[in-house]
Amino acid sequence: MIATGIDHLARSKRNQFTAVRLNREVELRDDAEWVAAALCDQQTRLVPLWRSRSLLEHNTSGSLAIYLSPDELGQPDRIQPPTLLGTDGKHDYFAVSVTDEQKDNILERFPNALFTNLRRASIDMAAKHAGILAYAKALHYWQHRHAFCGVCGNPNLLRSAGHRMVCSNEECSRETFPRIDPAIIVLVTHENACLLGRNVRWNPGHFSTLAGFVEPGESLEDAVVREVYEEVSVQLADIRYVSSQPWPFPASTMCGFYAEAVSRNFGVSEEVQEARWFTVESLTSALKDDVVRLSPPVSIAFRLLADWFRQNGGGDLEQLVRDQRKAAAVGRLKQQ
Repeated sequence: MIATGIDHLARSKRNQFTAVRLNREVELRDDAEWVAAALCDQQTRLVPLWRSRSLLEHNTSGSLAIYLSPDELGQPDRIQPPTLLGTDGKHDYFAVSVTDEQKDNILERFPNALFTNLRRASIDMAAKHAGILAYAKALHYWQHRHAFCGVCGNPNLLRSAGHRMVCSNEECSRETFPRIDPAIIVLVTHENACLLGRNVRWNPGHFSTLAGFVEPGESLEDAVVREVYEEVSVQLADIRYVSSQPWPFPASTMCGFYAEAVSRNFGVSEEVQEARWFTVESLTSALKDDVVRLSPPVSIAFRLLADWFRQNGGGDLEQLVRDQRKAAAVGRLKQQ
């Protein structure tokens, strides 16, 4: 059974990193005077990134995003100036790249904070702030990867408050805009079971939905059919789009689908080393016995599976995974 009953207008909002509740202020990106004034306004909030890591503080409530006011940072990077993200009606937000020296000064000011991996830390973050940090990270990744012109090799110059690059060679003047890589992620089902696979790079017992990048000249639906067959040799009878998720690790948009298989016949490949059909009952048992580990709850892979699990009478999969991790942690302590 494929999960149903989800409001199509609210689907993507349920995924982590989608709640960027900012007016992106596109019309102000090329207004140099406004940008300069905003960067001096103490109501402005700066989103610091150090080596692509976000500034977070961890406490009993979860992970908290730490923002800076302009006077808390000092002189911004001239090579990679602040990038306008938008406004929430109270504050304008800019992403800023910090140097090693600035990083040390910031951590002295915020002794309980760390520059950390957003992917891992965002599991228990408020949706709004997870979205803002992911947005900042995605733009900074694009800026770092396109520091030089792809046509003539000269340095690119950031324009439009960080959303456009222009080649510094006036004879070239090629413009570059932010890019993302579309990918499909699909939960394959057949009657009362779903198919999960284990990538060759993953630890034993780690299973997830199937996924792959969309190739040039290919629709999303064609990518679903191709990837599923390439990875597990399964033919599909039906495909249904569910929702999408920005995935700045490093620069993807994940397009989520459910697909019904023709049969439960399957194979493995160079990419997917192991695959298994799970019913709600067998997946529950595998998690309780700690022989199967799933993708973290921040991913659309988990969301697709959790919705299917609930719709088929399995209850709260996220709680089941939390219980599994707690039990595993207790077991490790007892062995010490």
